[in-house]
Parts: sequence; structure tokens; C-alpha cells
Amino acid sequence: MTDVLYFYVSLFCSQRTLVQGLPEMVSRLLGTLAGWYLVPAGLALVLFVYWFTGATAIDRAANQRVVLRGLLAALIAWILALAVKVAWLQVLSGPQWKEIVSEWACWQGPPSACPAAAVGFALSTALWRRDWRLGLGCSLAVCLWSVAQVFYGVHYSLDVVVGAAIGVGLAWWLGSMAWLDHRLGALVEVARRWMLA
Repeated sequence: MTDVLYFYVSLFCSQRTLVQGLPEMVSRLLGTLAGWYLVPAGLALVLFVYWFTGATAIDRAANQRVVLRGLLAALIAWILALAVKVAWLQVLSGPQWKEIVSEWACWQGPPSACPAAAVGFALSTALWRRDWRLGLGCSLAVCLWSVAQVFYGVHYSLDVVVGAAIGVGLAWWLGSMAWLDHRLGALVEVARRWMLA
């Protein structure tokens, strides 16, 4: 297991070296994309607009259920990604591991599922199931965000893959649960009474 982890960290180290050799303008662009503002704010804006769109009341209610389904999938994906991180921290918390990893030059902490990728892909997959063009656009934005975080040194590359798998899997699974529509519809009715839908 030590060899696999060392290979993983070495791969990350080579990515960081590659980014350091990029022109400053490209590095700034990656830093902006990797940040916690641009793509999350864009996704939030898309969800907000999608909540209020729909040609008919039935379409609008369906869109609102999709937004709620996406938010539920994103919340569960975020919790699972944090659980993976905690599990890795417990595995790598022993004194023998601390001694081993202290000698590795690019050790950024234990690999874990990327919460940003998990949440972003959960939201974009939920939208994809209702409107594939909107979902595709959101998925591409989340891909850019995740790749920028890898190249900027925020996450390991496999962290993004695991986070994306968690997000897509959860959103697709929740999207196939027909019984959830009734409960989400009840939430939409509550929001409508508060003039939020």
C-alpha cells in the first residue's frame, strides 16, 4: 500500500511541477477557475433560475423537484466525500505512516474524495436527467473546475474521479426513485405558500 500511495503522491508532484512551468497568465486563469467562487456561483445561479422557469405550472413544478433532488444529492455526496476523508485520516494517522509520509516532498495530506467534484457533479447530473443540454453545460463547467483544482494543487487527480463518481452515482440513483417525487412535491407546495415557488 505504501508503494501505491507513493506513486499517487509522485504523480501529483509532477502535476504541480508542470503547473509551475506554465506562463503566469495561464496560472492565474487556473487559480481563478480552481477557486471557490466562479463555478459554484454559476451553479447556484443556474439552480436559482431553473427553479423559476417552466412554460407551464406542471413544468415549473417538475423543474423545482429536479432542483430539490439535485440539492439532496449534493448534500449526501458532500457528506460521503467527507466520510471518505475521515476514513483515510484514520488509516494514515498511525505513527508509522507519519514517519513515512514526512519524507515525501509533495505530501498534501491524505487522498480523499473531492467534495467540490462530488457536489458539482451531483447537481449537474440531476439537471442532466431533466434537460441534457443544461446538464451538459454544468458538467463541463464542473469538469473545468475540477481539472483546475488538480493542476493548481488543491486535490489529487483520483480525488476528483472518486468525487465525480459519488456525485453522479447518487444523483442518478436519486433520480430513479419515483417515490421521492411526492415528498419533493410537498416541499414545493410549502415553498409556494411562502411565495418562493
